[in-house]
Order: sequence, then C-alpha cells, then structure tokens
Amino acid sequence: MDNKDDLPCNKELEPLKYAKVATAASVSRQKVEGCIRGITSLLSHCLGKGENVALVLRDVGVLLIEGMRVKMRFYYDFLERMSGKRNLERAAFKVPQLLKMVVSRAIPVASLTFCGRVIIFPEFELEFVPKPIPRDLLKTLRKVPDEDKRKKKQALPPLRQGKEGKEAPSLGNQLL
Repeated sequence: MDNKDDLPCNKELEPLKYAKVATAASVSRQKVEGCIRGITSLLSHCLGKGENVALVLRDVGVLLIEGMRVKMRFYYDFLERMSGKRNLERAAFKVPQLLKMVVSRAIPVASLTFCGRVIIFPEFELEFVPKPIPRDLLKTLRKVPDEDKRKKKQALPPLRQGKEGKEAPSLGNQLL
C-alpha cells in the first residue's frame, strides 16, 4: 500500500517512533506498542460499529467523532500556550467563532455530542448525559385541554366545609 495515494496533498505517513514515546513515558517499548495497538484496534472496532467516540488528548483537547462528523475541541490553556495569552485574546475578539472550538476540562465529554452518549478513549468508558426535553414538547405534555378540566370539575362532589360529624352524601345519591 502506497501511503502517498491515501493522504491528501501526497503527504507521507511517518511510522510512530515507539522507542521515543517509551523514553518520554518511562515505560518499555513493548508496553507502548501494545497500548497503542490496543487503542487503535478498539477505536477501529467502535467506529466500525457506528459508536460515537471521543479521543481525549491530555493537555490538548478532545477529538469527537460522531457518525461522519469529526470535530476537535481544544482546552483554553493549550491554545494559550501555543499562541500566547495576548494573541489568543486578539484572535477571539476578531474571530468569535474560535470560541466554539474551546472546551472546558470540567464539563462531561458526552455533553459535547448531539446524542449525549460517547465512548471516551483512552479510558475506555461509556459516558452518557441525558439531553433536556425541548421546551415545546414540555409545554404540550403539561397542557390539559379545557374540555378535560371541565369534566374533572363536574365529576368531583363539592367539599362540605363546616359540617363535621355528619356523613356526606354518597356520590350515587348526588347523581340521582
């Protein structure tokens, strides 16, 4: 397989340098290779099944894959380190859409998705955040037609206040 044909602009894929990663992480090369292959395999399996996936990149941000949509959200402090605080503030002022790419570390990753359900890598955990019911639907569920209200009022006998100790007439006697 020729990598130049698979990538846009004829860019070449570079093989991952497992030894370099192992040295930086202070673990064996075999452990690094096993972890990366395991994550790659599981990620491929989840995507093949159509699962929503979030790849959390420590100190960088979150790569979200939902169906055919892929979006990257960055942590503010990462963008600040890359461009400098002043440059980031100027860029956000000039291009407010940039703020849509920023995500807080505190919010649940699943809340970034449309369906509220996602598998988070590398933790391999399923996260679910229930989406709120739209206001229009809530209003229709709460609304009782006026006709139903009138029927309810007619069906109930009036309360007998101040008549303690006396037996209230039964509903059957009131209807006759």
